[in-house]
Amino acid sequence: MEPPAEGGSEMAAALRAAKRALRADLRHRLRALGAAEKQRQSRVLSRKVTEHSKYQESKRIAIFLSMPDEIQTEEIIMDIFKQGKECFIPRYKPHSNHMDMLKLSSAEDISSLTLTSWNILQPSDDDSAREEALAGSEYFHHTL
Repeated sequence: MEPPAEGGSEMAAALRAAKRALRADLRHRLRALGAAEKQRQSRVLSRKVTEHSKYQESKRIAIFLSMPDEIQTEEIIMDIFKQGKECFIPRYKPHSNHMDMLKLSSAEDISSLTLTSWNILQPSDDDSAREEALAGSEYFHHTL
């Protein structure tokens, strides 16, 4: 294995700074949007997702549970269950880059989830009864 190219750490630091600046700009833009506009954009996106051919063809959907300043995913989740599809949500491992996609049994199942220190709802660490989306999966995966 070759040593990192000269300036690699400088490039990494510049990339981290650019990411920080982009995130700060996005946070500023999101705060500037009113609640009605956020809801309108969420409805538009939900409709685009649920009308997309790949979504229509899919039997198993992985989706995040939205935070207040994010696109709201509740309409999509409700449609997943209404259409009889399987719904998977992330469970993040603390101090790790690892994430499992675990199955929800219903939209109401969301109320049984644990709130993390990041204010994210997810299945608890000791919840081992849920199906993991990729465990033994022979399914073909699409990205929208």
